[in-house]
Amino acid sequence: MSAAEPRAVRSSRSLLLAGALVALFALKLSVLLAFGPAIAPDSRDYIGYADQILSGAFRHVDLAGDALPLTLYRPIGYPAVIAAAKLIAPAHWAGLVVLFHFAVSLAATAMVYRLARAFGLGLWISLAAAAAYAASLQFVVDQAIVSDSLCASTLTIAICLLGETILRREPRPMMLLAAGALIAVSFLMRDVIAYVALGLVPLAAASVAGAKGWPRRTVTLALIFLPLIGTYAAYAGWNRARVGAAVVTTVSQWSLLDPLVRASRYDPTFFSGDGAIAQTGRRVVRNYTLDESLEANKILHWDYGWNALRIAREVTRAYLRAWIDHPTAMTRHALGFFSESQLHQAVRPTETVRDVLLWNTGNDQEFAREAAVRAGNWWMIPAVIAHRLCEGLSTVVFAAFLLLTPLRLMREGVSVETSAAAGLWFAYLACLALHAAVNIHPRYLLPVLAGSIVVGIVNLRWLVTRYRARSVPTPAPASGGSGVTANSR
Repeated sequence: MSAAEPRAVRSSRSLLLAGALVALFALKLSVLLAFGPAIAPDSRDYIGYADQILSGAFRHVDLAGDALPLTLYRPIGYPAVIAAAKLIAPAHWAGLVVLFHFAVSLAATAMVYRLARAFGLGLWISLAAAAAYAASLQFVVDQAIVSDSLCASTLTIAICLLGETILRREPRPMMLLAAGALIAVSFLMRDVIAYVALGLVPLAAASVAGAKGWPRRTVTLALIFLPLIGTYAAYAGWNRARVGAAVVTTVSQWSLLDPLVRASRYDPTFFSGDGAIAQTGRRVVRNYTLDESLEANKILHWDYGWNALRIAREVTRAYLRAWIDHPTAMTRHALGFFSESQLHQAVRPTETVRDVLLWNTGNDQEFAREAAVRAGNWWMIPAVIAHRLCEGLSTVVFAAFLLLTPLRLMREGVSVETSAAAGLWFAYLACLALHAAVNIHPRYLLPVLAGSIVVGIVNLRWLVTRYRARSVPTPAPASGGSGVTANSR
């Protein structure tokens, strides 16, 4: 093999990846041109916050007149992106924001491909893994004015950088610092990432294992989390100056009150106390919905005189106490979010088509649904078949990720590949458990989805390799001459 041949092979692979990304961008752009930017229920909050940034009103928070002050309830990161887009292109800011989503998401897709290659997967399988990620719910949120796109894309890139660092056994400080900076950016989009980052500790620790000596490993590990710690402290300091309390957001006043409202259906004594939250719960809980949590916040503000800071603090305490006083109800609430939909997130192009239609038109047009076929729409038969095949494939990939990762770690011990896979496995389960305690939506798991896809495929390769090795017959020992031995007479 000539020295130029590997370079030519790498060049052809890079061109193939570039071509795939261009095709993906063209598909995203065609959907954008067909439907325009999608507007979700949360969009109005981000747009309103952006308008306050442009007017300068975000510097002041009206704690006395607003039960849920927008600029304290939401983090500033995504509204700042919208505000910048409005300054650059006032008439077309929404399209500009979505194009920015596309750029960061394409970079995340490329990093998923790199992670798959670092695990030793072949060219086409790596492209398939990247395609599965690109066709996931990530495709849908990329088209919408929601923070989930940038939050998931930036954290996906960071996770892929950490995983690649482990597999290539080269902890480069600048690469790890870049991963840390991206984690901090993701936190500015959704502040829950400060807690999700705790699930990245094993992955981060494995990524610095190749550094020589404990002092260097400690410093290198610090590079990953210092940007997040610094950003968190700076944000809390800014809010101390604005509202007199070192908090990041008061989102817990709603996000943690909602699970209390929903869990109360399993325990009639849930709101039986004499405190303000218990009394308010008895007043508002009827259908166990998110709107009732909003109504409770307004009652706590106007009837009891609590501002957003106190509501958030008291609700957080009530939420933590509920796990002690009503563990069965809280557990049933958390388990209620688990369904087979978690099994179908790895490979879901048909489900993504449904979501694109639903988010943009309000109706999924019964795409790939058996009910459409039973109603006489025979053209939907291929889509239904494809949907069932994707569900089956997705279930296999996710099961391989969930079940085979710890099995491989126990059987093979700690190696470069098993430590990277286990780190991605722990990050996924930590993110899942964190959201299960409050509320699980598939888009909340997007930051850790790519790792589950890649590791699931890697584990399937491992399983097939072991099966092939066992199926190869062991050659019989060779016998010399006529086979007559000294003791055969």
